Amino acid sequence: METRFTINISLQGPGGKITYGKFSLGRDKKQATEIFLLLKGSAEDAPGCSLKIEFLEEIIGLPVPIGTINCCLDELKENIAIISREIFRIAHLENGNIDY
Repeated sequence: METRFTINISLQGPGGKITYGKFSLGRDKKQATEIFLLLKGSAEDAPGCSLKIEFLEEIIGLPVPIGTINCCLDELKENIAIISREIFRIAHLENGNIDY
């Protein structure tokens, strides 16, 4: 069974959810979970907070939500830096396989 882990970034607009970013975290659940746990934000909905980071397990192409973080713009900026740093570390320093 083909399983992959991804992080989607979306915002809640007047017409519904708009997903505008997606990061592939590879196939290692432990590594993907460790990356998600590093991210800033709150699991609870915050008033006026429309930015969401969703941690998904894709099984045969079907997304299964594992976790969600609500964050502000400054936290999103930090989170993108964290995700990018961790993907770089795994792919280049640990010779891991981060593919999509």
